[in-house]
Amino acid sequence: MKKFIAILLAAFVVLGCFTACSGGGTNDDTETTLAEDGKLRVPDDPEKTYESNSYKEFSAIDLAGKKYDQSIWEGKKLTMVNIWATFCRPCINEMPDLEILSKEYAEKDFQIIGMISDVDYDGEFCYDTALINKALDVIEMTGVTYVNLLPSFSLIDIKLENVYSVPETIFVDENGNQVGESYIGSRSLEDWKAIVDNLLATM
Repeated sequence: MKKFIAILLAAFVVLGCFTACSGGGTNDDTETTLAEDGKLRVPDDPEKTYESNSYKEFSAIDLAGKKYDQSIWEGKKLTMVNIWATFCRPCINEMPDLEILSKEYAEKDFQIIGMISDVDYDGEFCYDTALINKALDVIEMTGVTYVNLLPSFSLIDIKLENVYSVPETIFVDENGNQVGESYIGSRSLEDWKAIVDNLLATM
């Protein structure tokens, strides 16, 4: 079922692109995320369901297979979650600015987490290697160093199945609660600074 949802998700994100596109929490046990053929495996249970828009419990891995969960929020007053896709030019264009923002605000208990929306997986629940490599190319080209998570069953339930255009950005507090509104579309570095400053001032 979630395989079907993931396929639909990719289709919705492609369609949505015409509107918006025209630190902690780690587990080093990467061996558990590797299949016998070396592919990265989706890290969580496909039968478990998760509450939509609740970031208090999830499992995911990054492009290297490193595991993350909800403890990634801990110790950070505010986390910016930027949902992007490898085909989305506005997503890619703003990522260098997000890297600057991530570094400039690191001492303000702030972090950025990327969430890659269009890396699909097969019937064995292993990620498509070609799509992994495409995402890695984007990371290298943009120079971002902040964590970028792959779609997992929990992240699909919580957020990604309801993403219809990219980029989409949300903010999460240290307890996994969403803060403020969801932002559709890319923004300038100065615009993001103003948004982050305002959110931090209210927390």
